[in-house]
Amino acid sequence: MKRNEEHLRRLTREREGESICEFAREFDTRQVDTWIIRAVYEQLQCHLSHVHPAFPIRARDRLKEDLQLDDVDLDIDIAQEVEQRTGRSLDGSDSNPYFGKVETAADLVMFFQGQPHCRSAEW
Repeated sequence: MKRNEEHLRRLTREREGESICEFAREFDTRQVDTWIIRAVYEQLQCHLSHVHPAFPIRARDRLKEDLQLDDVDLDIDIAQEVEQRTGRSLDGSDSNPYFGKVETAADLVMFFQGQPHCRSAEW
C-alpha cells in the first residue's frame, strides 16, 4: 500500500500546477457534455484526496495502473457518484460501446457520454 501512495505522490509532484483545465482540453466540448467531464474529474480526484486534496488527473491516466483504483472504487463508488451528478443512467450500460473497455479517465468520460439521461433528469 505504501508503494502505491509513493507512486501517486510522485505523479502529483510531476503534475504540479495542472488542473481540470488541462483535463477538459482533451475533449471536444461541442461533442462531450462538460458536466460529465467535471463530474468524472472531481469524483476521481475525491477518491485520491488521501494523497493530495487536488490530485491532478489526466485524461490518459489509466484508472487501475496509474491511479491505483480498484473495481470496487470504480464500479460501486465512482460510477454511481458520476451517475447521480450527471443525470446519466447506468441502465443498459452493457450496450454502451465502452462497456468493459474503460481503462482511462477519458474512457470513463466517454462511457458516460454514451449513457442515456435518467428519466427523472429529463426536462
